[in-house]
Amino acid sequence: MIDENTLSFISESREMIDEVEPYLIELGQSSIESGEVNPETTNLIFRLFHSVKGTAGFLGFNVVVKVTHEAETLLDLVRNDQAKMGHTNTDLLCRTCDLVGLLLNQIETTESDTGLEAEAESIIKELEQRILVGKGKIPDTSPPEPIDRKKNTIQTKTDNIQKENDSAEQGIEEFDLKMLISPEMLQRFTEESDEQLEQVESALLDLENDPEDNELILEAFRGLHSFKGNCGFTGFSKLEKLSHKTETILEAIKSGKAKAESETIQSLLHMVDVFRQAIAGISLNGTEEIENMPLLEDFMDDIIASFKNADPIALSQPIVEKPKIEQEEALFLLRKSQPPPRVEKSTLKTTTEKKIQKPKPPAQAKSRSIVRQDIRVDLTKLDSLINLVGELVIAEAMVTRNPDLKGYEFENFERSSSHLNKIVRDIQDMTLSVRMIPVAGIFRKMIRLVHDLSTKAGKKIELKLLGEDTEIDKTVSELIADPLVHLVRNSIDHGIEPPQERTAIGKKATGELLLEAKHEGGEIWIVISDDGRGLNREKILQKAFEKGLIQDDSINMSDQEVFELIFQPGFSTADKITDVSGRGVGMDVVKKNIEKIKGHIDIHSKPGQGLKMILRIPLTLAIIDGMLVRVGKAQYTIPLLSIRESIQVEEDKITTTMDGQELVQVRNELIPVVRLYELHNIVPDSKNLHEGLLVIVEYRDESAGILIDEIIGEQQAVIKGLSNYVGNIQGISGCTIMGDGEISLILDTGGLIKKAQSRVAA
Repeated sequence: MIDENTLSFISESREMIDEVEPYLIELGQSSIESGEVNPETTNLIFRLFHSVKGTAGFLGFNVVVKVTHEAETLLDLVRNDQAKMGHTNTDLLCRTCDLVGLLLNQIETTESDTGLEAEAESIIKELEQRILVGKGKIPDTSPPEPIDRKKNTIQTKTDNIQKENDSAEQGIEEFDLKMLISPEMLQRFTEESDEQLEQVESALLDLENDPEDNELILEAFRGLHSFKGNCGFTGFSKLEKLSHKTETILEAIKSGKAKAESETIQSLLHMVDVFRQAIAGISLNGTEEIENMPLLEDFMDDIIASFKNADPIALSQPIVEKPKIEQEEALFLLRKSQPPPRVEKSTLKTTTEKKIQKPKPPAQAKSRSIVRQDIRVDLTKLDSLINLVGELVIAEAMVTRNPDLKGYEFENFERSSSHLNKIVRDIQDMTLSVRMIPVAGIFRKMIRLVHDLSTKAGKKIELKLLGEDTEIDKTVSELIADPLVHLVRNSIDHGIEPPQERTAIGKKATGELLLEAKHEGGEIWIVISDDGRGLNREKILQKAFEKGLIQDDSINMSDQEVFELIFQPGFSTADKITDVSGRGVGMDVVKKNIEKIKGHIDIHSKPGQGLKMILRIPLTLAIIDGMLVRVGKAQYTIPLLSIRESIQVEEDKITTTMDGQELVQVRNELIPVVRLYELHNIVPDSKNLHEGLLVIVEYRDESAGILIDEIIGEQQAVIKGLSNYVGNIQGISGCTIMGDGEISLILDTGGLIKKAQSRVAA
């Protein structure tokens, strides 16, 4: 059974690699364009490898340590202007990230990072060679960078990083790292920091009772090291500096060069409180504020110095002499900041070597205790909560729409049921919002994909990301990740032309690929568009005819029907099969995954101008607002967002075609009619159109009229899947339970409209 620390290491490392890969691509592009790199972006990536290496070292994963160490060394040369990023180093570091991902998979499966030594050795040799090139010890034999540096760019919202003045202590201008850290990354940082500090505090409290327990020392050290790495990764330099000094003390205890005395433990516990207060400030307003930072540094340096005198410890930063502080001022500031209890051997350094004894503050400052603002919740628990909320909606309907109350009027009951309905609605909205996450995580993974595929295909592609803050259900995000990859790969491989072909037909050499997310009505639209060749109708028809998918009379098919043929299993118009696409598998997967979440795909293509695909995904998969209608003795639920209007038809507005298809004229528009009782063998109140009601529904800019007997009213519908033995019912997407316990089928308006429109076309 894999231990919790290893699982945490795997999860955190994967997240960091996913988040940093886009910055790695952007860093390489900026280096190619201007010859300069953003120092903060470089530091961000450097800290990633450093954090992974440090934790891997403590857990004994030596292959990961070797690989990340070499990558860290190469990045150190880049940030010191000894090496350039360029295509070669960018590609190498991307492949290093891929290898680390494989090693993490290996650890998750076998609890060991062995088994990929050959791959690791190959990457390490390449990294060592690039390091020697950076140090000037061997010549650079990599291919020269392309001359056209302004065209081949990947643009995202984070490209426009503004410079700001750093603190007066540094007196230099740096890029603002907070422009690179998303709110989601900041939220995860505060959540993980709380957990790591909890781990450190717990280990230190136990260590005070058992100073010889090495496992407790290691646990505290691991937690603090992870905390320090995350602080550096997110750009909180003060916290990183203080946690580094605190880590140095724990390192001395771990290596046996110092003892875990009570005074030292109390000092470390107080630093944990300082860190917690700073994390609370970051959680509330996003700013890093540490009271009396210089004094806290002095205090930690004095403890480190006392250990150093006993047995020298290699420190990454030398202890610098601090300016003179008057005794009264020092005592006042120490009391104000409530530093840890006095360590007998430690003294406050001054330029005159005068020793000032530190006062002992209260043991615990309860007023500074931090209330955690965030917690982690297992996704399965959220799924269970969603299901319970659905049952609550059904139970509320059973109470408020109880048939035993029909014909009675109870004022107090009406008031109470209205209040209950409001509470249930609020609970539903809040529960659904908990599962929503931004699409930025999916979108930014495409940056690496576009970079690799465009390089392999020899194409220049500009990727634009819009609407990254649009939120989508967690389950939905997992299901659309693969379709998005397939569509992006197809755009690059089949859609966007090579630079020479584009310039020959008057296009820019650099192709454009757009990923956009936005809300439209009750749906979320994921738009993938390019300015490439577009779909070739004739070629699709020819391939479909060869495979027996269509007959000779297919010339009457609409463009939408023709384009949907590309989703058939095994269908492909590619002239040759490549390692990217061409086997006709990807688009079939796209359709199946989108259909799993009751979504649809719209295709818009213009030959020679490009292709746009819109993934239309329901906002929620659990509960919808519906209109309850009756046909004979059966009750149906129509999604409210699909309904345009309901009308009673005049007899002179009804037209019947030669094949018996009925059309109704509504404001100069002919709308086909769907008779539900014919589809499901129901006896209606009346079969005459002008005697019933017609509900006009819309889907994909198409309309149809559904003939019903009566509108019962609006209600929330909890979507339940149909049992397998029932099978697929035409025009039905699911069912819901009514207030009286009866079942109401939920209509698939898209399927009904498609059926009606196809009959009209025939």
